[in-house]
Amino acid sequence: MVEGGGLSFDFYERSCPQVEDIVRAGLQSLSLTDPTSPAALLRLMFHDCQVQGCDASILVDPDNRTMSYEMTSTKNFGIRKRETISIIKSMVEAVCPQQVSCADILILAAREAIAMSGGPRIRVPLGRRDSSTPPNNKLADAFLPPADIGVDGMLRLFANKGMTIEESEDGEPEDQIMEPGFEIVLSLSCPFGSLTSNSSFVLNDPTTLMFDNQYYVNAMRGRGTLKIDAEMPSDPRTAQYVERFAVDQNDFFQAFSSAFLKLSSSGVLTDRQVIVRITFQILTVLVLLAKSLAENVPANFIFGDSLVDAGNNNYILSLSKANYIPNGVDLGKPTGRYTNGRTIIDIIGQELGFKDFTPPFLAPTTVGTVVLQGVNYASGGGGILNHTGKIFGGRINLDAQMDNFANTRQDIISSLGVPAAMNLWERALFSITIGSNDFINNYLTPVVSTVEQKLVPPEMFVGTMVSRFRIQLTRLYNMGARKVVVANVGPIGCIPCQRDLNPSAGDGCVAFPNELAQLFNIQLKSLVEELITNLKGSKFVYADVYHIVEDILQNYISYGFENVNSSCCYLAGRFGGLIPCGPPSKVCWDRSKYVFWDPYHPTDAANSIIAKRLVDGDSNDISPMNIRHLIES
Repeated sequence: MVEGGGLSFDFYERSCPQVEDIVRAGLQSLSLTDPTSPAALLRLMFHDCQVQGCDASILVDPDNRTMSYEMTSTKNFGIRKRETISIIKSMVEAVCPQQVSCADILILAAREAIAMSGGPRIRVPLGRRDSSTPPNNKLADAFLPPADIGVDGMLRLFANKGMTIEESEDGEPEDQIMEPGFEIVLSLSCPFGSLTSNSSFVLNDPTTLMFDNQYYVNAMRGRGTLKIDAEMPSDPRTAQYVERFAVDQNDFFQAFSSAFLKLSSSGVLTDRQVIVRITFQILTVLVLLAKSLAENVPANFIFGDSLVDAGNNNYILSLSKANYIPNGVDLGKPTGRYTNGRTIIDIIGQELGFKDFTPPFLAPTTVGTVVLQGVNYASGGGGILNHTGKIFGGRINLDAQMDNFANTRQDIISSLGVPAAMNLWERALFSITIGSNDFINNYLTPVVSTVEQKLVPPEMFVGTMVSRFRIQLTRLYNMGARKVVVANVGPIGCIPCQRDLNPSAGDGCVAFPNELAQLFNIQLKSLVEELITNLKGSKFVYADVYHIVEDILQNYISYGFENVNSSCCYLAGRFGGLIPCGPPSKVCWDRSKYVFWDPYHPTDAANSIIAKRLVDGDSNDISPMNIRHLIES
């Protein structure tokens, strides 16, 4: 039955007997920093198999990115973990070169993901071969289910894969019933017409990271979020299975295992139809290496907030934007940078010899060979914590920035292959400038944060930030980053905004925000030292921006500044800190004499001092080495 059509349970018995152990070990290691990866891998496998059979075509990106291909289908929006399959493929290649297909690795990874998260371990036959070209997006649009599919549509979809109603559970009900209380929760959490980035579905599953039967329990209670969730419990063709699975998890596991075997064996390619695909393409490697790796200048991958945003917020619906005058006045036009000229990371790039500024991830031109020189993922309003900056609506917080890098990473692997890509990342400079918004636009937000400050002491809030940051930095390391600059939080109590919001501080900086920043910075420095010790081959450096900016503020005359506390771009407030810089604002005549451009951000002149001290400064500014030494190491 299943062990037909070229598939068998002992397919790699001679050519690669340890393949399942390699996949299992690789997946366990890669999943440590992302507990959501099992669900992502299962979805990846489903989207691959559902279109033209399990042939790993979803992993293929054509040389010509202007053409329509499988991943450009809107129904593949949010697909993740393609890079995980590529990494595991490289691990298998190291032991069994040119023996195991990506299609089999994808099936095994999905199988292991299910078992790792508490589901059944399914024995699957192997021997699938890879497609050399992906189907176009129209085929994917036709075969992948839409979000509003009903029971009848799902029944037809899975019947084509040879599944019974018990295995697919689909049909057409008379009524759709949702628990009233849960309907209210949904309406409050997802208001009609709302559009924000980094939003999540309402967590209606108490075991969201486990593979279990809770979905059916929720469906029986009227707590589903999709049309199909509401239809199945009341449709006579599927109701009995929903009730059975809600009561008996083992019954569900058996039915799921059967469905998994049928789907994973549907429409597979065999030996005579196509060869095993190697992960890298020699011609592409030679062409791209000549352009990007021949010079001794690394790529520059940038993560952070508005201090280093190069224009990503231009492309999202957000209240935090800088793509209007007078921002960018010294660059000739607004670019989305929250300053009059260059950001800190722009200047660092120039100091290291980069010919151009690193482009924003969301710019439509940031494709192809461009990404081999680096990408800027930073977003104004973004933070370490995902609820930071919600007052702006759209923003790209650090977890989402990491997801975006994962997509770039997959593009680079597809172009260069794993060995060359790993070499690129090991030489590249990674920098993360983030954390200020977690205080300014979260814990310290006027009025909104009053309750949080009473319930959550500063130590607990900072501890939450550091714990999340540890996971994010470790994830970046696991994706290949080795040379990583981690900037601490500057003296945020000295920015014009905080001065105007806290007039009792007089002419001085506001104490409490600075105390929060220092509390975080102490723990951050310890975290960086911990990562250096625990992550083999890593070269994390701690950039003490707080120390540098504090020195500038205390000794501003020696640096050539005349104004140390007010915004150059101002409209209201004693220090010009009450209203963001915009078209109605007034602008100081000599911007080189001001430390602050607007209520929150430094001028180009101040950024230049900070950047140059990070590149060539001593251990008081950046440790255990400066950026120039980091690049040369």
